[in-house]
Amino acid sequence: MSTKQVNVGKKPQENKKNKKGANGKVVKTAILGTVLGLSASAIVGLSVALYFANETVQTHETYQRQMDAVYSRAYYDLLDGASDLGVTLRKIGVSNSPRMQQSLLYEVWASASMAENSLAMFESEDDGFMQVQKFVNQLGDYSQTLARRVSNGTPLTVEEREKLIQLGDMADAYMNALQQVQSSLDEGKVFVGDGGALEGFTSAFAQFSDPAFEYPEMIYDGPFSDALENREPIALTGDEISAQTGVEFISDYLSGYEVSGVEYIGEGYGDIPTYNYSLTVDGADAFIQLGKNGGKVVSFNMATTGDTAQAVKQDAGPTCQQNAIAFAKKLGFNNMQVVWSSSMHGECYINLAPVQNGVILYSDLVKVKVRERDSRVIGLDATHYAFNHRERQIPTPTVSEEQAKKRLSIEAVSNGRLALIPLHGAREVLTYEFECEQNGTYFVYIDALSGDEVNILYVIDESGMGSRTI
Repeated sequence: MSTKQVNVGKKPQENKKNKKGANGKVVKTAILGTVLGLSASAIVGLSVALYFANETVQTHETYQRQMDAVYSRAYYDLLDGASDLGVTLRKIGVSNSPRMQQSLLYEVWASASMAENSLAMFESEDDGFMQVQKFVNQLGDYSQTLARRVSNGTPLTVEEREKLIQLGDMADAYMNALQQVQSSLDEGKVFVGDGGALEGFTSAFAQFSDPAFEYPEMIYDGPFSDALENREPIALTGDEISAQTGVEFISDYLSGYEVSGVEYIGEGYGDIPTYNYSLTVDGADAFIQLGKNGGKVVSFNMATTGDTAQAVKQDAGPTCQQNAIAFAKKLGFNNMQVVWSSSMHGECYINLAPVQNGVILYSDLVKVKVRERDSRVIGLDATHYAFNHRERQIPTPTVSEEQAKKRLSIEAVSNGRLALIPLHGAREVLTYEFECEQNGTYFVYIDALSGDEVNILYVIDESGMGSRTI
C-alpha cells in the first residue's frame, strides 16, 4: 500500500453552518450516500486546492473559473431536470394506463438520479439543502420501485396516487427554489466569489427544513432507515487522532483491498468532526471519512464501474450479508445483525443493527453496500451509529410475546422479536416486532411494557428487488 505523507499544519477554512433551534426539524449527516460522498470529495479537493492557491493571483483566478464552471453546469442540469417534474408526478397520479405510468415513473427516476449527482457538487451543511438532497434521493428510489411493480402487473393504489400528487407539490417547491437563484445569474453574477450566486443557492431551500413542511413517507430501504440522530456523535469516543494517524488506520481497515494514493483532503466541520481522504481501492476512486475522536470509520465509498447491472447472481444474498457483517466487525462494529437487505442492479444494500441482550437497536444502523458479482463491500455509512450507539438500560418486558401477538389485527407470519425503536419526540421504546401480511407486507410494533400498538410500517417491495431478513 502506497501512502502520501500529509501536512496537518494547515486546515481548510471552516464551512458556514446554519443552526436551528431545538424545535426545528433538523437532519444532519456526515455523508449523503455513495454518489454524494464521492462527488463531495471531488469538490473538497478542489476547494482545498483553491485555499492554498493564494500564492499567485493567476492560479487563484484559474481555480475560481474552474469551480464556477462546475457549479454552473450542475445548476443548469438541476433546472432542466426540475422543469416538468411536478407535472409529471401529477400525470402519474391521474393516469389509468400501466404503460403510461411506467414510462412516466422512469422519467421521474431519471430526473432524480441526475439531480442527485448535480446537488452533490454543492457542499453545504444547511438544513434545508440537506433535506432537499434527501427528498431527491428518496424520490428517485420510490419512483423506480413503483415503476418495477407496475411492470410486474401490480397497479398503483389509491394511496400511492395521492402520494405522487403530493410529491408533485414538493417538486414545485423545489423548482421554485431553483428559480430564485436564476435571478442572481440574470444580473450577471457568477457562483464563486464575494456576493456570488453560490452564497444564495443553498439558502434558497430553507423552507424544506421548516417543521411545518410535510414529507410523504416513502419506506423502501427498511424500517427506521431514518433513525434518531442526536446532536453529538456520542459513539465516537477516544482521543483525537492526527490526519497522518488516520492514514495508518485506513491501511488496517482496508487490509483486504489493494489500496494506494491515500491523500488527506481536509476536515469535515459538521456535527461529526471528521478527517476526509481520497484514495484508490482495487483500482477505483474512493472516499473515506474517519471520526477525529478515535478514528472510527464514518463513511466509505468506492466508485462503481457500471458493469454491475449485468452481474451474474449466484447465492449472492447470504454471502453478501455475511461479508457485510464481517467487514463491519473489522471496522469495530460488533454484535451486528442484518435487519434489512435489498438487491438491485447487481448491488446489495444491507442494513445492520447492533444487538444488546437479544434486543435490536434500530437507532444505531450501519448501512453497507456490497457488489453481488464478487460479494465485495464497496460502501458503508455509519452516521446513525456514530450519533446514537451506546450501552442502553433496557427494561424487562412486562408483556409476553404471545400477549403482544394477540394485539395484532392482521396475521403475523413471523415470531415477534424484541427491538428498541425510535419514535417521535427523540425517545426509544422497547417493542415486539411482527412481520404481517394482508395485501402486502407490514411490520407492526407492540410496546413490550404496555401492550399498545406504537408503530406500523408498510414495506414497498417486489420480487427481485428487496427482502427483509428476519
